[in-house]
Amino acid sequence: MPVASSVPCARDSVAMNSFTLVFLAVVGLAAADTVLYPRGCIYIMGKCFRECEEGTHAYSTGCGPRTPEATCDNPEPQPEPGALCDYSACYCDAPTVRDGASGKCVPPHHCPKKE
Repeated sequence: MPVASSVPCARDSVAMNSFTLVFLAVVGLAAADTVLYPRGCIYIMGKCFRECEEGTHAYSTGCGPRTPEATCDNPEPQPEPGALCDYSACYCDAPTVRDGASGKCVPPHHCPKKE
């Protein structure tokens, strides 16, 4: 007749430690803030070079045609022909446009008047 041992098995200890580690990892990931750059970034070689400033958002072509940023001179730009890969920039949030003179995002009615 087999005798029951009161010594815990090493396998049970390893299994419990593994479960605890996985549980803590899941809790940590769930509690973490995954939005590091809420407005996006300008990426260079796959790394965030600079976060987009307030009033702008990240724009990327992926690997397709680039649509220039809306500006005072061209408030409704059209996509350019051809494909451009790995392009990223910070574009002004709508309804603002980029003022070429100041470099700031402004409402269209604040753009300098054309002569």
